Amino acid sequence: MKISPEGLLNQRKMKALTIILFFLATVSTYSQEWIIVDILEQSKKELVYKVDNGEEVKRETVKNPSIVKLIKDYQAKGFQLKAVTQGVELELNGNLPMINNRNNNFAMANLNLFNNNRVMLWFEKE
Repeated sequence: MKISPEGLLNQRKMKALTIILFFLATVSTYSQEWIIVDILEQSKKELVYKVDNGEEVKRETVKNPSIVKLIKDYQAKGFQLKAVTQGVELELNGNLPMINNRNNNFAMANLNLFNNNRVMLWFEKE
């Protein structure tokens, strides 16, 4: 049995089309839902955090400052904690004097350094 070059080309096109359709079907049916919770501030009275769900970022405040309770609340909503990351946010405010005079105390800088440790919780929908 002899296959013509046109028939072989049509078979390759059909295989390529089948693979592309299969890929598109699997990608469109399987998607993960992630939520990132960024802890901004934790004090004795409250917990301030941002929630990023991919569409919007909401800032929330709860009176219970427990991060463990926050994790359990999201697990009760059907999310699984996948990772915990920590970053350092350095913020430098103030001004640098350009010349010496009595007001700036011989070129002493008026700079404030704030060091904020940020904890991010990465949740995946189960």
